[in-house]
Amino acid sequence: MNTLADHYFSSSLDYLETLGLNSQVVLSAINFKEYNDKQAQQLAPRISLSSYNALLDYAQHTLNEPLFGFKLGQQIRTADFGVLGYLIESSDNLASAIAALLNYDSLVADIGKAQFEQQHDIAVIRWIPHTSCNSQVILRNMTAWVGVIRQLLNSQLSPSRIYFTQAWSHAETKILASWFNCPIETNAEYNQIEFPSSYLALPFKTDNTQINLVLKQVSEQQLSRFKSQQLLTEKINHLLMAKNDLDDCNLIRTSSALNMTPRTVQRHLRREKTSFAELLGSERKRRLQLYIGKYSLCTIANKLGFNDQSSFNRAFKRWYGYSPLYYLKHK
Repeated sequence: MNTLADHYFSSSLDYLETLGLNSQVVLSAINFKEYNDKQAQQLAPRISLSSYNALLDYAQHTLNEPLFGFKLGQQIRTADFGVLGYLIESSDNLASAIAALLNYDSLVADIGKAQFEQQHDIAVIRWIPHTSCNSQVILRNMTAWVGVIRQLLNSQLSPSRIYFTQAWSHAETKILASWFNCPIETNAEYNQIEFPSSYLALPFKTDNTQINLVLKQVSEQQLSRFKSQQLLTEKINHLLMAKNDLDDCNLIRTSSALNMTPRTVQRHLRREKTSFAELLGSERKRRLQLYIGKYSLCTIANKLGFNDQSSFNRAFKRWYGYSPLYYLKHK
């Protein structure tokens, strides 16, 4: 199950309190029961993604605020990220902070995959959310990243460009562009932030090497415990989401990446009532929604790892009941 840390969830409730919404009323409205078992809460203080989605959905509709996730992200504090926040805060520059984010992001929220790459003088940090993350969750995540970096580097610091997979209205896009202080692209392939590579060397105000080393050790211990509790399904989902494309993605290669035999992987997945083929199919369907209409069908088939166009066409018809060509013509 995809989860997030209790402190990250609770910070959303804290913000709603400042807007006049009582936490108990809100939790009751979304039928939240995850605090009932105190013993379980102490053993594993994690909140389900479904409850987090429900909370942000409720806030969006109750407050009549289509950009609620954006407003929430603006209120971020490094403390809301828990140990990861303090690890980032004690980093010596943006490059080391991003490295910490890539390594330990799941300690805060195991609901997506962060990626980083450099393209000459432009650096890119990308977030691939879990398929069930709603638009408000994505908005908060992207806004919070920029908000924290501004707190630690310079309040006037601006990205070069922000990309969202969602389709925001013209008025909403203008609001986002005003705060981010850069162009906003909607209906994009990925949710990502572009910024000058020169930012990577900017020193943090709170650089503390000794504390940073201690926090890395603590983070490693927490990450090790967290991974030991993860379902194999979640580990495979993260591996699939992290791949640039799904070419040559099969059970044997995935099992090798997990240091397991294919037979062992299959056995564990059967216990979790799924299979590698189902997980791969779900990831293909997720990416298909990002690719369709943007690339040729041949390119999409290759990026999704199908052996040929006809295999892709058959899968598409099995998923949606009609062919890709029919979809492009009528949808």
